[in-house]
Amino acid sequence: MYDLIGDIHGHAAELHLMLNQLGYEPDAQGIHRHPAGRQVIFLGDFIDRGPAIRETLQVVRGMVDGGAALAVMGNHEYNALAFWTFHPGGGHLRPHLPHHILQHLETIRAFSSKELFAEWQDYLAWFMKLPLFLELPGLRVVHACWDARYIAYLREQLPDARLTDDFLLRASRTGSDELAAIEVTLKGHETALPGNHHFFDKDGHRRTMVRTAWWRNPVAATYHDYFLESIEALAGLPVDVAALPDASYYQDETPVFFGHYWLRGEPRLLTPHSVCLDYSVAKGGELVAYRWHGEQTLTPDSLVRVVGQQAEQ
Repeated sequence: MYDLIGDIHGHAAELHLMLNQLGYEPDAQGIHRHPAGRQVIFLGDFIDRGPAIRETLQVVRGMVDGGAALAVMGNHEYNALAFWTFHPGGGHLRPHLPHHILQHLETIRAFSSKELFAEWQDYLAWFMKLPLFLELPGLRVVHACWDARYIAYLREQLPDARLTDDFLLRASRTGSDELAAIEVTLKGHETALPGNHHFFDKDGHRRTMVRTAWWRNPVAATYHDYFLESIEALAGLPVDVAALPDASYYQDETPVFFGHYWLRGEPRLLTPHSVCLDYSVAKGGELVAYRWHGEQTLTPDSLVRVVGQQAEQ
């Protein structure tokens, strides 16, 4: 069975606490293993923001390469690949704009010496081996959004769900099908705010596009339920479904696990078959996991959280 762990963002201390709480112990090579043979599944976003990025990568990669864990790619690993990959026409696939550098700054600092930069290059090569999603017996795992249409497209283009150099290049082109599939799978669905409404994101940027709750039926929702940012003037209003470019939502009964959304408050299930495990550990929140025993209907009792310097279930 699996223990699924949300976005870590370089918070190795909380990761060690979580692994200890879940019963994983380091072996002679320092790889954390479970005595009953359970495996961790990491939901991506190991890098950026936090104080111990290199240590986090050492733990995560050690477990994955050692067979004690699986992992999917997060948008921060994807962004890092694009940031460091040269564009044939000059520059990089992800332009080195100030806000892109700032988002990636803690990782740059963590590998700033010549010796450590060579190690970082090896981690970039390892990121290319991470699948964009996992579909295992009884469960699905993705960093941000399981949209069957884009998952099918990625399966068609990437039979093992892993990036290729050519796909990465094509996904850097505005308007490409590859970019659309990556944006939804690793960053989630977005829609334009109605009227002149806007909000400021966690980094202070003014936004007129808002992420939506792709696991929720918008027909039965208010904007408070469906938008992943609080827009006070809209909060209690029913969603104008006719104005949405895409009103599809996750209706399958196969449990789907994901991170990405910087949730706050008490960890909870989103639906009986979906749960987000990102509770903003890099913004003073908690590292959250789900201990899965094979159940189709998820249970809140299986959520595990690390609060400060202690873990509680």
